Parts: sequence; C-alpha cells; structure tokens
Amino acid sequence: MERTEIGFGALLVAILVGMAGFFVWCQWRTLLTLTSADLSSEDRRYSRIQAWRRTACSLLMLVLAALLVIWLFWYGGRMSDLIAQGNAHELEPERVSDLMTQGKANELEPEQRRLLGESLTLVNLMLVVLLAIIILAGWDLLAIRRYGRRHLRQIQADRRAMIEDQIARVRSQRNGRGRASYR
Repeated sequence: MERTEIGFGALLVAILVGMAGFFVWCQWRTLLTLTSADLSSEDRRYSRIQAWRRTACSLLMLVLAALLVIWLFWYGGRMSDLIAQGNAHELEPERVSDLMTQGKANELEPEQRRLLGESLTLVNLMLVVLLAIIILAGWDLLAIRRYGRRHLRQIQADRRAMIEDQIARVRSQRNGRGRASYR
C-alpha cells in the first residue's frame, strides 16, 4: 500500500474521530442543560430525542473510523498486493479466450479467495454504516422541519390572536360615525 493511501486514510480517520468526539461532547452538554432550560415539554422532548439521534450518528462515525483503520492496516496492503499480482498477469485478449476455454483464467488460491471475501465483507459493512449515518441525518432534517413548521403555526396563531385583539380594541373605541378615534 502506498504512503499516500495510508496518509489519506489516516487523515480521514482523524477527521471522523475528531468530528464524532466534538458532536458527542456538544450533545452531552445539550442533554445536561435540558433539565434547567425553560422549555415546554414538547420542546424538551424534541431536544432530547435530537441529542440522542445525533449521539447515535456520532457513534456510528466512530464505528466507521474503526472499520477504516481495520481496512487500512489489515486488508489494504494485502489487497494492493493481490491487485498488483492480477495486473502483472494481464494477458492479451486472444490469449485470455484460450485460457478461458481451458478453465485456467483468473483462478485464485483459497487464501486469496478468503482475503477477497473478508475484505469485501468489510467494505460492505462500511457502506452499511455509512448508509445508517445518512439515514439518521435525513431523519434529523425531517425532525427539524416538523419542529420548524410547528413553531411557525404557533407564531401565526399568536399573530392572528394579537390582530383580532387589536381589531376588537379599535372597534370598541369607535366614535359615533363608525371610525376609530385617534387621540
């Protein structure tokens, strides 16, 4: 495995671990301040669920970083060797068709098959963890949208009530000609 691949992988792992640690710390602080915050029960519940959802996403980022470390230091170098070995045995197209008819083309040893299977399983697991992170992030966005809509409806209802109150007050202060008196 090349040094640039290891360097890029280590940078990616450091970013994942740093972001996950920061967000876990932020969500932990949020959970601690919820008990003393002056929030309605709905808002407190929303904030608590959001903090746990984001904590779960951060923990999944740590799992992804761990899987990436396993890939880099256990499978990466051996898979690079396997790929290099496959590239070294590349043949001309007419020669490949002759070997295919004889059943000798691209045969892997049992150890190589096991290595390929394990590394593909690890990559698939990383993709599943990444999908779970994306799903949690989407769920969080939908929750934020519902929260915003609920508060917008509340603001609109409060505004309507305020306007109706002002209209009632103006109507009660009318003079005899049906106009509001301005004093």
